[in-house]
Amino acid sequence: MTDPDLICEVRTEGGTYRDWIQVQVEQNFMNEGWIRSFRLICAEPSAVASMKLKPGDRVDIALAGQVVIREGYIRDRQASYDANRHAVQVTGHGKAGLITEASINGGTGQYRGYKLDAIANSVLKPYGMTFRVQNGSAGWDTPFDNVMVRRGETPFDLISRLCKQRNLFFYADAAGNVMAGPKSDAGTVAFVEGQNILSANCQLRRLSVEKLIVDSQLPGSDSLFGRKVAEVQASSTVKGGTSGAMRTVLAEMPLDQKGAQLRTNWEAAALQAMALQLQLTYQGWLKPGVGGLWDPSDGVTVKSPMLLPTESATETLKVAGYSYQQDANAGTTTTLDLINTLAWQQRKGDATKNDGFYDLGNAPAQQEAAT
Repeated sequence: MTDPDLICEVRTEGGTYRDWIQVQVEQNFMNEGWIRSFRLICAEPSAVASMKLKPGDRVDIALAGQVVIREGYIRDRQASYDANRHAVQVTGHGKAGLITEASINGGTGQYRGYKLDAIANSVLKPYGMTFRVQNGSAGWDTPFDNVMVRRGETPFDLISRLCKQRNLFFYADAAGNVMAGPKSDAGTVAFVEGQNILSANCQLRRLSVEKLIVDSQLPGSDSLFGRKVAEVQASSTVKGGTSGAMRTVLAEMPLDQKGAQLRTNWEAAALQAMALQLQLTYQGWLKPGVGGLWDPSDGVTVKSPMLLPTESATETLKVAGYSYQQDANAGTTTTLDLINTLAWQQRKGDATKNDGFYDLGNAPAQQEAAT
């Protein structure tokens, strides 16, 4: 009898499909994979004959009995054969894939005095999706003075632009809803070299700059004018960077001083994501020791003297992405992309305690005097 923890099911209105010789389901909030995508191949003669999946079909995908994509879409179907072989490959994405392709349509295209979540939910509503912030940075809910939807802008483009201004990273959950910010701490999964790691690699990077500056401007008025609106700046220091080297970033939209500080913190967090990147592969799909499937920002500890040049050789990391895989050669495996925890949350609420392991010491953004 097949182990139920090794079965991939594609559930549709026309039935459930299980005869796959290759499976790949992945997500990574650091790139376009934030929406959850899949690639499945069937090559058994009996299975190919009954393969009726086609582009546009709605599907639920379950791994080890747990739904990883709900109400997703088949995007592509590719069938091939010759005298000796025949196969069908289907690829697709979660429900949130729609908001990366269709432009915003409806409303006035302008939001005055609205918070991020209100704007995001407004543009997601036509697609039956929602937006929610969890454990957001202080100030994320500050209303925007004026947001204009750019011509041709997709819901994804708008939400991405606004989240940068509020120091938030985001990803899609299994149902396609957009989640911003890290999950609440629910414990960590331990990986130990020689015990439950099949393979791993780690990259540590020295960051080039020691200072970040974000520039912005505000519309002037009779009561607000001069440098207060023309030269809005915030800065953050990055310890360990090259002395005197700095990066200046022009904000994507008008920001006040608080907004500039949040935008600077987002840029610092993105830098921290590059400072430590670790990828590991383990056997199976479920979380070792605790069960369940992964979400971005889940906590992980890794002990590996061969990878980590520290005395304890143990670090606490956050999940940036995962790839569930299955084929005849490697079996059933999961590959995790892990990054510095500071990429999700630069500092604790009191701004005095480090919230990461490979801490380069980014200081919370401060108001910068324009010159």
